[in-house]
Parts: sequence; C-alpha cells; structure tokens
Amino acid sequence: MTSLSVPIERARGYLNVVRSDSLVRNSVYMMTSTVVTAGLGYIFWIATAHTFTSAQVGIGSAVISLCSTVALLTYLGSWATLIERLHAYERTRMWTSVLARMCVATALVTAAVAAVAVPVLAHSKNYGTFFDAASAVALAIVGSAVWTLVNLFSAAFIAARRAGGLLTIQTLISVVKLLLIFPVAAFGAGALGLVAAWVASALLGVVAGAVWLLPRLGLGHRPAGPANHRIAPGPLSAGSLPPSLLRTPSAAGLNLTTTLPMLALSEPRPHRGPRHKQGARTSTFSFRRLIGQHLTSVGGAVTPLLLPIEVVLRLGVTPNAYFYITWMVGSIFFMVSPAISASLFAESVRLAADLRRVVAKSFRVTALLLIPAMLVIVAGGKLILGIFGAAYADEGYGLLILLAISAVPDAVSNIAVAIFQSTGRLNYSSSLNIGILIVTIAAAWFLMPVYGIAGAGMAWLGAQLLGAIASFPAFANLGRRVAA
Repeated sequence: MTSLSVPIERARGYLNVVRSDSLVRNSVYMMTSTVVTAGLGYIFWIATAHTFTSAQVGIGSAVISLCSTVALLTYLGSWATLIERLHAYERTRMWTSVLARMCVATALVTAAVAAVAVPVLAHSKNYGTFFDAASAVALAIVGSAVWTLVNLFSAAFIAARRAGGLLTIQTLISVVKLLLIFPVAAFGAGALGLVAAWVASALLGVVAGAVWLLPRLGLGHRPAGPANHRIAPGPLSAGSLPPSLLRTPSAAGLNLTTTLPMLALSEPRPHRGPRHKQGARTSTFSFRRLIGQHLTSVGGAVTPLLLPIEVVLRLGVTPNAYFYITWMVGSIFFMVSPAISASLFAESVRLAADLRRVVAKSFRVTALLLIPAMLVIVAGGKLILGIFGAAYADEGYGLLILLAISAVPDAVSNIAVAIFQSTGRLNYSSSLNIGILIVTIAAAWFLMPVYGIAGAGMAWLGAQLLGAIASFPAFANLGRRVAA
C-alpha cells in the first residue's frame, strides 16, 4: 500500500496544480481540445469515406478546407486582440459589447473575403462542380463566417482563463458533425450535404456559446453587491491595467471602412487617476495594432498550409502523402508550446509588472509535457507510421526525427512571441514569425530535390533554430514592461 500511495499522492498533486493554476489549466484544456477534435475528426472522415463517394469526399473536404483557410486568414488578428484586451472589461457591460462588436465585424470581413474568393474558384474545373448553384456559394460564405465566430468565442474563453468552454464547443461541434453524416448520406445530399453538416455543427456551436457557455462566465455584467465589488470592480482602476490597455482608443462605429479596427474599443473609466499618461489615440493606432497581431498570428499559422503545396510542386503527390501523414503524426510536438504560449499571453496581459515567474513556469510546463512526447514518438515512430503502411515508415521516419528536434527551438520562439505580443512589441513578433515562414519555404524549395521530404524537415528545423536565436530579446528585461 505504501508503494502505491506515493504515485497516488503525486497524481493528486498534479491534478491540484491543473485545477488551481490558470496557465496550466488553460494549456491542458487547449491541448485536450486539439486531441479530442483530431480524434473525432479522424472518426468523422472514416465514416464519411464509407458513406460518400470518393469524388464527394474530395470536393467536400476541399470546400471545408477553403472555408477554414479564409476564416483563418481573417480572424487571427481579432483572436489575438481579444486575448490581449478583453480582460480589461470583465465584470462590466462593455465585456459583452466589445466581444459582440469584434465578432460581428470580423465575421463580416470573413464573409466579404469568402464572397470574393468563392466566385473566383467557381470558375475552376474542380471547384466548379460544387459551386454551380447559388445555394452552394451561400453555404460556403456562411460557413467561413461561422467558423470565424467559433474561433473568436474560443479566444474569449482563453482570455477569461477558462478554456474549458473552448473544449466544450469544439467537442460539441465534432460530435454533432459526426452524427449528421448518416442522415445526410441517407437523403443523398452528396458533397453539398457534407459541407452543410460541417456548417450546421459549427452554427450549433456558435449558438451554444452565445446562449449558454459565454453567459455562464458571468463576465458581461456589472457586479450587483459591494462584496463582489471588492473582488472584481465594475470600472477597472488604471493601476490594475498594463500600460498597453490604458491607451485603448474610444469606441468607433461599425463602419466597414474601418472594419478590422473594430478594435476601436471603448475605454473602461478608471476609479482613480491614471498612473500612465493617456494621450489621445486614433483608430489608426488600433488598426496598426490589429495588423501587427494579425501578421504575427498568420506568420505562425500558414507554414503547415503552404508546405504540402510546395512538396507537391517539387516532389509530386506520392511524396506529399508521406510528408502529410508524417507531419500529422509529428504535430503532437507542435500542440504543446502553442497552447502554453496562448495561455502565457492571456496571463501576461493581466500582470502589472514582472513576467519572469510566468515565463519560467511556461518553460517548465512545456518541458514536462513535450519531452515525454518526444521520447515516445522517436522511440515508437516507425511503429506509428507503419500503421499507415511500410512505405510511410521508411520514407517518413527521418522527417519525424527532424520534427521532434525542432520542437525545442519552436517552443522557445512561441513563448517569445507571446512575450512580444503582451508587451506591445508587435514588430518583433510579426517579423519573427514571418521570418521563420520565409526561411522555411525558401530553404525547403532548394533542399527537397536533394533530400526528399526530409529536406522540408531540415528547412523547418533550421528556421526554428534561427527563430530561437532571434527570440533572445524577448527574454531580456522581463521585469520591464514595454509601452504599447
């Protein structure tokens, strides 16, 4: 019994840390959401492959990817800005107002971009078979906008340090999407029905978030009693906010000429005189800040979207199959540090001064979760890839090792980006992520003809090492806030 009590007590200690520490809790919820979504998504596509024709699966998945990509390229700046600023309005009516306005404006931008992209693709040979009806075009536009809302709701949960809501929404969407496949197939709806199932499940997630999960946070209203006032005052005091938030510009209208500046957010009125000078700010400032956050997020997100295209162009479709599956297996490495860096971002914007403690904790948690995953994948990588076929194990294992090694400098640069974002150094953060993207794509172009898909891994590893070196300024003077 004594031998069992030690690991049991240790396990209880870990659980207590997860429950009580917001950075760890947020990170675990986000990683769990990724695992659950990936697992249910795998089942979804298996079920789809058995209930639809290969042609229907091909065009349906392509349209869903199109909608997801359009959303990704339009919501990322707003996503990061919500994490940075939304906490300043907690326990006031402005919390709901700011979130709603940001969601509406960004969804409109996404819909506008989709409305331009879809008709262009409709003239292509492959997409034209799907977009030959106005209803299909409308479905893709709505799907892109709805997926934007799902992700902005997720940002609200991360900002509130309650990422369990993110897990709930993503799980609900994945389960409903899976359940809808069979009635859609029974009615013979084809690829249009497949896309409709995805859109309907995402729309249900948005409704659940807006009606149930977000109101449960209780952050969008002014506290009623004086007892609550002590814990979470209605209007926030200037001293409780970091300098970047003391300069938030006043509200601007929902004008599509300044759509993205939806970031013209209203300032909470402080109880006391501000500790920092609050000069007049224009919506141009907000727009520049949003662009900085957007470029930072896009630079970090699009590399996995571009590399498979580059592999096909340089090596062909068969090598890309080996590359894609290996990257999918290796993506477990790139699940840990992004989740922790997002949590670090949400934590650090609430801190008034020293970042050292939360940054050190982020590195400890990253190492605790990342090192075991690296050991398991490296040791059992051939067996895991072998599930897909012997050729996948032979061709992909070298790439998998490179991806495992690259996870270390990738974690360093991800944490550095979170520090740059939270301290307002968006030129650094966007330059760092875009630099990693450019180096990876350029180096892979020249290395792949010589080294095959391992050349893409070499390019990725080299870019991450350079990114880690370029990240050093983030860790200097952590005790000093940089004015935004």
